[in-house]
Amino acid sequence: MKGRLLIWMLFSTATGFAGEHMSVAVCNIGVLPAQVIEHAEAEAAYVFRAMGVEVHWTSCAAEVDAADVRMRPDFIVRVRVCGHIAKAGPASLAAMGRAFMDPGGVGDMADVYYGAIQELTLLFPFAGADQVMGYTMAHELGHLLIGEGHRPSGLMRAAWSKTELDALNHRQLKFNDVERAVIVRMLRSRAAASIAGSKATSGRNSALAP
Repeated sequence: MKGRLLIWMLFSTATGFAGEHMSVAVCNIGVLPAQVIEHAEAEAAYVFRAMGVEVHWTSCAAEVDAADVRMRPDFIVRVRVCGHIAKAGPASLAAMGRAFMDPGGVGDMADVYYGAIQELTLLFPFAGADQVMGYTMAHELGHLLIGEGHRPSGLMRAAWSKTELDALNHRQLKFNDVERAVIVRMLRSRAAASIAGSKATSGRNSALAP
């Protein structure tokens, strides 16, 4: 708990933060140490906070399958220990993570593969595995918000190597302006839909009240 508080203090901006929000449940499938997960969450949160988006992290608890969709997290990230980089050189993000989306580009779940992430940091020791896992989380959450497809450079590049890990370590790996605009628009749209759904449910309940 103390470690999580220190991490939050390190990466938080000024008090009174106001911006877009999203909730993410992290399912520690590989049973990694809690500190590893917390560090990765802090790194991913930094990426989103820098663009005005606050991430509320939760564990993989009952809310994930709650009957009331309003109780569920916006997104689910499953952390797995497996994963392997096929060759030395730039590592495909397909080896380190995957976002699951339907043919229309909509989804709410992603996997990250800690084994492949560790191998990449051994090849290019410019950043720790916890750091890189956090940025991989941000990359896959980016897909869930933006859709499929990669960019020639930056956080949404298809493969990472020395350049990306060095930029990551210097807090320079980020979403570009177009990606930020799409993410903010998507979060606002989701929030508006959630509010509309809550009002509709409340109205039905009132109508049924004796």
